[in-house]
Amino acid sequence: MAERGSPTKGFLGSSKGPFADLFHAIAGNGVVDVLFMAAMLALGVGLVLGIGMRLVAVVGALVTVLMWAAVLPPASNPFMDDHLVYAGVLVLLALLGAGNTLGLGRVWSATPVVRRARWLA
Repeated sequence: MAERGSPTKGFLGSSKGPFADLFHAIAGNGVVDVLFMAAMLALGVGLVLGIGMRLVAVVGALVTVLMWAAVLPPASNPFMDDHLVYAGVLVLLALLGAGNTLGLGRVWSATPVVRRARWLA
């Protein structure tokens, strides 16, 4: 039987800095693993299809900033860390309407569910 791994244990378990105790406490927790992987799946689907770009930008930026906080202090410039760049790119994609131009954003926005809950656009 293959050994199962945790997507958060290695990364969060090796964190240093001011939030290390918090990240060590949640590293390897099954609920945290499921939530992290569900968020990664939702972000990937949203980005590839161009749907829910506002929500993708907010959640994706939050996840990448939390990942940045897990590696504090960074080895290089703390303000040009790749995690912060990715967060900025996600927000920029949403602000530019990339889902409408290159994805299914227009079709998604026309669905009755999204018309009622505009935050899903």
